[in-house]
Amino acid sequence: MKRKIQILKKSAFPTHSFFSHLSQGTTFYQNNNFERAAEEWAAARWLKYEDPIRLKRLDGRIFCGGYIHEVPFLFFLYAIFTNGVSGVSAIKTNGVAKNLVFNKGRLVRAGTTRREERIGNYILKRGDFTSEKMTVLLKDAREQGKRIGRYMVEHGLLSEESLHEILSLQVEEIISDIFFWQTGHFYFLEKSVIHEKVVNYDPLNIARIAAQREFTFNDFRNKIPSNKIIFRPSPYAEDNKSQILKGLNVNHQFIFSLIDGARNIEQLIKFSGSDEVSAIHILYQLNAAGLIRQTKEVAEYEDKEFSEISKILDVLIEIYRTIYEQLFNELGIFALDLVHRSLLNLKNSYAKIYENVPLHTPERITNNAILKNIARYYPESNKTARFMDAFAVLFKNLIDELEKFLGEQLAAETAERIRDRSSNIVRFAKESDLKLRLLGVINRITQ
Repeated sequence: MKRKIQILKKSAFPTHSFFSHLSQGTTFYQNNNFERAAEEWAAARWLKYEDPIRLKRLDGRIFCGGYIHEVPFLFFLYAIFTNGVSGVSAIKTNGVAKNLVFNKGRLVRAGTTRREERIGNYILKRGDFTSEKMTVLLKDAREQGKRIGRYMVEHGLLSEESLHEILSLQVEEIISDIFFWQTGHFYFLEKSVIHEKVVNYDPLNIARIAAQREFTFNDFRNKIPSNKIIFRPSPYAEDNKSQILKGLNVNHQFIFSLIDGARNIEQLIKFSGSDEVSAIHILYQLNAAGLIRQTKEVAEYEDKEFSEISKILDVLIEIYRTIYEQLFNELGIFALDLVHRSLLNLKNSYAKIYENVPLHTPERITNNAILKNIARYYPESNKTARFMDAFAVLFKNLIDELEKFLGEQLAAETAERIRDRSSNIVRFAKESDLKLRLLGVINRITQ
């Protein structure tokens, strides 16, 4: 007796922007525009749409199927996920069949009839065995009724960790290939799952992994003929920028905060204090995650914010050299101890600004060294200017030490020299917030 099956149709899925993003992402993926696919699928995740698609239970269990040209693969995955059901699925096209195993709606395992996606090929790619040896091992495993991976672990030819890594890679490649399919059919049968878990992915995890697997760093580099290329935040990322920043690590936060649709790569490198290789790797990761989009413009403009911060750093470093010169002229090598004590008296958030900055050799201090620490420790745009407070406290500590050891007269003379040097602030063209903050620093240490 044939089991009744529910045929899934596009009409089973509501008209909602969540599914529009899923569909558009699939189209981009099938057109090999993987970074835009990642963007669409990331935008869908931010919508947090989790209403279940209605799947009928026929004879006590869900048994459904459909056609890929009508119900995209990601829609099907979402239907299983939102119902939280366990079971097995078969997906077929043009003589190729793939099997997926779900546990409570999440993908945990996959199999395939494609020879190039068989586990033996992944083991061969590791280079530990010849094809002749693998043929023998496969024959022995079949005769013992065992999967090749488990057989090799039991015979000490492969570690458990290596087997899990290979199986995960296999699942990801199997899934990545299915996203390309534009025709074919699928079905899902609810049943208890006893297979060991290899992965534990929800649909948008699967989509993200597929897009990032296909969009390699070399692909990214090929799209960047020069460092004049400009990026801007993806539309959904622009709307959720503050929340996205919280989820990024410190190396990515500052670069992402600088991307505004006007700065080119060269300017991002300068402003962040990063080296070119690191900055471009971060841009690749942001682009592959769908957070930023390359614009059509290739240009260079005056980065006024970077220019102003650079000028401020010039003034602050000049002031530090003035103070240090006075200390060294009067105390010689003992000036190093005073600098060390002044640093110890800084709270941790300020001390971080001076990591790997050669304060004991002022002539070697560069803007770039301080910019790196600003990028690392003050990545949020509303906190960037705090580096001036760190300088203000350091200067005050140094002048206090100078007065303690050399008297009020020398401290007053040093303050006067700082006021003279700070006349360079007239280089700033306008009364900006940064300029006013810098003037506040000068006033505090020269009172």
